[in-house]
This record gives sequence, C-alpha cells and structure tokens, in this order.
Amino acid sequence: MAIIYTIDGNPLISMVIKLALTDEGHTVVTFNDSLNAYESLEKGLKPDVILVDLKMPGMNGKELVEKMRANPELDFIPVTFITGSIPSAEILPSKDSYQGLILKPFELQELIDTVDGLIA
Repeated sequence: MAIIYTIDGNPLISMVIKLALTDEGHTVVTFNDSLNAYESLEKGLKPDVILVDLKMPGMNGKELVEKMRANPELDFIPVTFITGSIPSAEILPSKDSYQGLILKPFELQELIDTVDGLIA
C-alpha cells in the first residue's frame, strides 16, 4: 500500500495514527518534529502522504509545508494537517499547498478516508 509520514509532537496521537493506518496495510513512519521529518525527506525517502500537526516546537507544520513546496523534489507530496488549533491564516499556509485538514479530536474513519483519497 502507501508509505505515510505522521509528524506530531504528541507520541500518543502518533501511535494511534500508526496503528489505524498500519491495520489498513500502510507503512507508517512517525516523527516527533518537523525538522527530523524534513531531514528524512531530503535523504531520499519519499512518502505517498504526509500527516502533520500545525503547532510543534521548532519548525511547525506550516513552515514544513512551505519548505517542501519550495523544493521541487518534495513539492508533489500530498499533505494533510491534523490539528487541535482553530485554523486561521496565521497558522495555515496557502490553500493550494496542502490537500486536507483534520481537526482533533478526529474519528479514525475520517483519517483512513482522507489517506485513501490522497493515494487513490
């Protein structure tokens, strides 16, 4: 199936996402921060989908996506934000730079459906 990066500072949320998507047959790689995830992307592993929290220490989700979209080797990877924050222009990048937004708390089926839609 698909390779999915999930990037969230909360290990419990990452674990739940990983379990749900692994049960669907996907390979899930978890990161606690965007900087380590970006470094992995630069080293060559290109996931089919990235799920990223907006608010994290260091490089936040918006900064990660903006950096990805500026890099032609990473620009094509679909990104969905998973956040407990109220979405606003200050924390979201431009709408054309991401493919989805899931608000915490979320239903696992919503997550699965979103991923399935991005890899179809």
